[in-house]
Amino acid sequence: MFGPKIIGKIELPERKIRPEEYRELLENKLAQEAWEINGQYGYELLDNRGSILMADHPDLKKDKEFVEALETNWAGEQHKTPAEWRQSKEKNPATITEMAVTLALQRLLKERFVVARASAFDDYKYGVDNVLIDKETGAVVCGFDEVLGFTGDDGGDKKDKKIKDSLAHGGSSLKYGATILDGKIKRQELNNIPTFYLSLSKEELGELLKDLKNNNEPTANEKTLVKKILSSLDKQYNEAGEVAYGQALKNNLNNFAASLEVIKQQINKN
Repeated sequence: MFGPKIIGKIELPERKIRPEEYRELLENKLAQEAWEINGQYGYELLDNRGSILMADHPDLKKDKEFVEALETNWAGEQHKTPAEWRQSKEKNPATITEMAVTLALQRLLKERFVVARASAFDDYKYGVDNVLIDKETGAVVCGFDEVLGFTGDDGGDKKDKKIKDSLAHGGSSLKYGATILDGKIKRQELNNIPTFYLSLSKEELGELLKDLKNNNEPTANEKTLVKKILSSLDKQYNEAGEVAYGQALKNNLNNFAASLEVIKQQINKN
């Protein structure tokens, strides 16, 4: 009798990454980072999602109502309750990208910078996903707006016009911003902030999620990805001067240029 012959090992295709499956992992890591930052300054700046808390502002009630009204409207368009809409938003690949990029930047830059997610109000009102605060100078160096592309595409092209429009109108604002003064957190409304986009392809997001799950320290892949992001920021900065409007924005662009060099040093140091 003849049985089957096993000629060689059958290679099964790698299971496709589902970004939403990493949500709980990312949430736990963001909560830990927020706890560390709040503890470092003895001030509750960030919530357990790594976002700047909406607090200490005379417009707080009105701004919370603005956020709730928008979310209720968007939920209604999808025939969902606001709670259902928020739950689906947290699973959205775009949200997962924002969380993953926040963590990657925190892991590499935490010695010198606070990397925070913007408040819901500033996200919805001004389109700012992340805020980068220099611990030494206290300057809010810039805001970031993440974008996730399709297979083989990082999606950057579609953000380019939006970012240039923002620069041409004097930059972005943060109603719920913060600075660091004499080693202490100070809440502060900020204007004329340069905002840039950080773009990832789906493949890059998948690799980043695996790194964040399997490694407690930044990986070589993370550094390569962040260096690619820095190269994009260099290009955006060089183009920003052509369209930036107003001296305040130009001053903040100069602050960004100085901090960008520090960021490069931090990446190469790690």
